[in-house]
Amino acid sequence: MRREDWAAVLKFIESRKKSAEVSESVDKYLNWKIQEAGEKTPHLGNIEGHLKPMAKHFAKKSVVDITAEELKKWWTKQWGHLGWKTRKGTRSSLVGFWKWCIFQKIYPKEVTPAEQIPPVKTGKCERRVLTPDEFTDLATAIMPQYRASIVLQAFCGLRPEEVTPANKKGGKKKSKRGIRREEIDWEENVIRIADDVAKTGYSRILPLLPTAREWLEWAGVGPGQCGPICEENLAEVGETKRLGVEVFKTGWPKDALRHSYGSYRNAIIRSLPQVAEEMGSSVTMLQKHYHNPRSTAEGEAWFDLRPPENIRQTSE
Repeated sequence: MRREDWAAVLKFIESRKKSAEVSESVDKYLNWKIQEAGEKTPHLGNIEGHLKPMAKHFAKKSVVDITAEELKKWWTKQWGHLGWKTRKGTRSSLVGFWKWCIFQKIYPKEVTPAEQIPPVKTGKCERRVLTPDEFTDLATAIMPQYRASIVLQAFCGLRPEEVTPANKKGGKKKSKRGIRREEIDWEENVIRIADDVAKTGYSRILPLLPTAREWLEWAGVGPGQCGPICEENLAEVGETKRLGVEVFKTGWPKDALRHSYGSYRNAIIRSLPQVAEEMGSSVTMLQKHYHNPRSTAEGEAWFDLRPPENIRQTSE
């Protein structure tokens, strides 16, 4: 044996002595992540969904005994046929777990099997935006109690979870809540997004545009009111699934309402930094995930949209 190989061999022997069975290690890792976060967040739920199938597949094996080839073969069969976001997320979860194993000294500090899974090339986001006619169709079909949710997303740029977080266990952070009616300032024409509403944890103020005022009043939200704006999360109660079939035919266009606000708003003001501030995001994130450039005329058509009288008559 060459002298320069001794250090690597000694590290392997040390890790081999400490290496735990993979399922046990995954459980310890997930518990550590939950303790670090203070609760089981939706993100940690996703990581658990990525790691548990791996632990089940390699049950009874020690972490140090899982080879790069074995892990790559399993990952390719389990996740390789899915979209790039899923593949990228699962690879990231595996890399995070193996790096924790290095920190715990149950895996030698070298290139891990997870890191030898080929990096996933980021695909293009669809950045779906709605047309005014599509939003009118959506407004016609949605249940009256959920109207305000689509209005706040489409004409104010809020995230669905900022309107109403999911109530299921692990569906939201304990410190988060949905926006309340008293946080709409009808006199100053602004909406105040508090720290415990904003996904990012940072408060922000966004404009209450004339379009949003009229649509919110159509949705039953007005001055002098208090309490939550929308009591239920649309996805959680199955409303997005229903509308995805009834209105869009091919399924609910995820984030399309928020995409529409960002794209049409920038078409009018031509300032991505301002739009990013209003949406509680960054210019980089807008360019990467949300902004689908539109003409000034298209932006004006979106923000000139008003609730048709026939929706008022048939839904109320």
